[in-house]
Amino acid sequence: MKKRGILLFFSIFVVCALGAQTFEWGVRYLGGASTLMGDDDSYLLRFDLEDSEGYHGYLQAESDPVSMGYAQGFGLYMMERLSKKVDSLWLQGEFLWQRYSFSFDYEGKGIDTDNPVLGTALPATLTGSICHSAEYISIPLLFKMRQEISTGLGNDQFQGAYVYMGPALSFLLKQSYEYKDGVKDLRDSIQDYVDANPGMSSQRSKYGADYLLSHKVDIVVGTGFQLKDVFKLGLGSDTFSIDLRADISILNQGRADAGKEFRLVSGMLSLGYKF
Repeated sequence: MKKRGILLFFSIFVVCALGAQTFEWGVRYLGGASTLMGDDDSYLLRFDLEDSEGYHGYLQAESDPVSMGYAQGFGLYMMERLSKKVDSLWLQGEFLWQRYSFSFDYEGKGIDTDNPVLGTALPATLTGSICHSAEYISIPLLFKMRQEISTGLGNDQFQGAYVYMGPALSFLLKQSYEYKDGVKDLRDSIQDYVDANPGMSSQRSKYGADYLLSHKVDIVVGTGFQLKDVFKLGLGSDTFSIDLRADISILNQGRADAGKEFRLVSGMLSLGYKF
């Protein structure tokens, strides 16, 4: 599916390039915030311990609601004008690398256990976080309505405002997480406890946020404006677009069999440069 999506993007690029008179392309960078939306707004951190006799006990703590993290992306965009009347309608394709991040925080959370020995040998409360990130190759296909500024109206820099909307198909490149502060200390303490007791082992249970699907489908909406000759060098080639956009997953990204259903959401400021 990943190869088909990339092939689709470059097919659109070739088709647009054939109409070079109304074809525009450039690069863009996006930065903003991302989070989860849905059932998995908290996270159960759980460690199960076993010894030579079998089950030994568990330690677990549930996080506060998920926190937003920094989202970013960069890549190419290209657009072909479909029609022009009072305003113009464009088809815009993009090929982006995007990174989503979010975290599950523990602020003085009590650690539950079913073994009193674990409760005395290991920390009783937890303050820290688990920071998740996911990287994608994203291929949006957007319809853009752009304001057309007639010659002699407005100033020479403002090229018109626009709105856009459309689907985006994304393919997961990698997913990772990092323990911080007290969560890392708890993991290390459990490992020290296991090492001090020969024949013992521990295993962390994983949940919905640890298993993202290999692809996702988003709805992308945004609005912005375009400026020309920003630095007033008289070259007329430094054309920038500035817009705000939101990406919202329309399919469940978590493990339904684990009772964890959620969607990835991001809001970003985008800066594009047209060549």
